[in-house]
Amino acid sequence: MKKIFFFLFISLILLSCSSVPRKTVDENGSYLWKPEVFELNPRNKVFTAEGAVTMWINVEQFKGKFTGDYQIMSASPDKWRMMITGPFNISVATVIINGENASIFHEGVWDNAPWSEVSGQLFNAAVDGDLLSVMLGGRFRFEGECADIGTGAKLCRKNGIYYKIVKNRVTEIVSGELYIVSEKKSAASKRVRKGRRGANTRSAGKQRQWVGINRGKHAFIFENKRIDSSSELQETLFEPPKSDEPDIFDEL
Repeated sequence: MKKIFFFLFISLILLSCSSVPRKTVDENGSYLWKPEVFELNPRNKVFTAEGAVTMWINVEQFKGKFTGDYQIMSASPDKWRMMITGPFNISVATVIINGENASIFHEGVWDNAPWSEVSGQLFNAAVDGDLLSVMLGGRFRFEGECADIGTGAKLCRKNGIYYKIVKNRVTEIVSGELYIVSEKKSAASKRVRKGRRGANTRSAGKQRQWVGINRGKHAFIFENKRIDSSSELQETLFEPPKSDEPDIFDEL
């Protein structure tokens, strides 16, 4: 993939020395598994989410920590549009995901690559649609196995991914060497933009953030600010233009 992080050098800074959250899920423990089906946040089947994102870039040209903002739209578990901006609202990357395929807008053109490859470079880990939905507050339909692990919590597994759930809220995820922890944040970021007033526009856990750890090192942090499921998303948002056409958001 050619230079998809052309603009990232603007915002790269030194690696963070922040502490690594502790993993509590033991996916190799002995549990009494039972089939279970449930759905979290069913009202957010289609949504737009906004917040802050930190990425520890693992690309030869731009190794380091990047902090910016995100606006992510989801039309279904397989259709996503992700826009990441840096300081001064400078566009860093636009990614459109359709299942296993991804299109990246960079250097004024669109480039194509597998989503697993793009995810590994952006977030230093493989992040699928289920993980994105859980972290952003979107709909999450589970059909797999769960086991009671005490103190009102249960551990669920689906397609090799483990979810720790407390009071109908996912608090921890384990996917291979990646684990993701939901933790409280002492103060909300000043970057957040005010949302539109409406029944389906609301704060998305201003005091919480999702911290991803891969092989013992920080991979990413998602700090949720706002989620909106009140408006329909046009199908064209998830269809990348031809390589010589401008992006739909270029003039906004």
